[in-house]
Amino acid sequence: MSPPILLLVAVIVAVAIIGPVWGIRQLDAESNAQVRLAAAREGVDAIFREQLSEETGLRGFVSTRDSYFLSPDGPPNPQFDQRVAELAALVQAAGVSDAVPLVHQIRTIHDNWESRVALPLLHDPGRADSLPLQTYGKLLTDQLRGTSKELRDSLSTASVRVEQRLRRTMNFTIAASAGIVTVFALSAVIFGLARATSEQRLQRERSLVDALQQTLRVGGTKLPRTQTGFAYASATSEALIGGDLLDSWRDGEETGWFLIADASGKGIQAARHAAFVQYAIRALAAERDDPGIVVERFNRLFIDTFNDPGIFVVLFLGRFDGRTHTLRYVGAGHSTAFVRRGIVVQQLPPTGPIIGLETDSAFTVGTVNLPVGATVVLATDGLTEARDESGTFFGDEGVAKVLAEAPIDAQEICDLLLAEAERRYRGVIADDLAILAMRVLAHEDGTDTGFSTMEAAPRR
Repeated sequence: MSPPILLLVAVIVAVAIIGPVWGIRQLDAESNAQVRLAAAREGVDAIFREQLSEETGLRGFVSTRDSYFLSPDGPPNPQFDQRVAELAALVQAAGVSDAVPLVHQIRTIHDNWESRVALPLLHDPGRADSLPLQTYGKLLTDQLRGTSKELRDSLSTASVRVEQRLRRTMNFTIAASAGIVTVFALSAVIFGLARATSEQRLQRERSLVDALQQTLRVGGTKLPRTQTGFAYASATSEALIGGDLLDSWRDGEETGWFLIADASGKGIQAARHAAFVQYAIRALAAERDDPGIVVERFNRLFIDTFNDPGIFVVLFLGRFDGRTHTLRYVGAGHSTAFVRRGIVVQQLPPTGPIIGLETDSAFTVGTVNLPVGATVVLATDGLTEARDESGTFFGDEGVAKVLAEAPIDAQEICDLLLAEAERRYRGVIADDLAILAMRVLAHEDGTDTGFSTMEAAPRR
């Protein structure tokens, strides 16, 4: 092969490697920016609610002379300035520097309200100018309301810009990867490096799509003091992975997270949504160790990003502590979750609604003890909706019955459930399917059973 051709191949390979890596980093940066903007909007609302609470309490005190109406934090409220400073830093970090003056304006209005209204009335609630002072206080609160709305609108506008950049980056990553795939395919044809059969072209396209999907996913890591098993099958012939997602990662020597999710749709489009779920959940979990807070914030972020009622996610997010053998979890519309202790199988019911319905959805945190030998088994609806020849669904009860008689090895459990699903589907998977099993050990076993959905997905 001549030097010019070698140079061309080298350039193509370099672009193929650098392009997806750049795309992933941009996706991660934009997702983090969206998280910070959502947190800033939440901070604005919290500060305004605090102002309303202080003003209402002051009015109650002036009317009754009863200190019961006064908030423990004030007025005067030394924590208010700290919260405003934190909000200013968050707004600055989110890249909305032109909104920082609005944050300072909120602090100025509150300072005026404390010094000119609250403190005088607290000192002498019966003073002659009490009513004019209260009226002036209402005017300042209205000003603070208007400034807060202006700030929130600015943050929402910035969020829209971030969402647009996020979509452009995702589209660019896919387009660039597809372009690289095309160049490789044409180069192979031009230089006689490929055969001209339709089966080989299909195989090449599949391999290229696999490479694209690998840029959108990272593999899972075994959690402390556990044995992990997994299985994955895509219902889409052109893609090895779809909207079902498995993930696990450590956040400490004895603690870690695991996630199973099912994004609406099938194929590459659903895989894009699942990739967003994975990166966003990981970013949010890096900041808070409470699954309820993580899922609530992710729900708002998901709705703000996609703003499409036809796009939704069912997920189960758990945080396991190997020291206390405690699992804290949230099941967002996810019911196929079980804990097996010996031959006793317990189903973990959902603790909240499906992701993507309402921004103010609440998600309760469930807690369950996992003694040594206990096994957590999670699966997407591709397992429970598998039907036999008579049309009977496998269902949660069927899964629980198989689990009660299954081997103790985590991987053997997943293999057994996948085989049962394939038997019911008669060898043709009709829905994306993901299974994750985690058995609790007394000590680390020295093995690394991390996983990748690309490796788990059988090619049909």
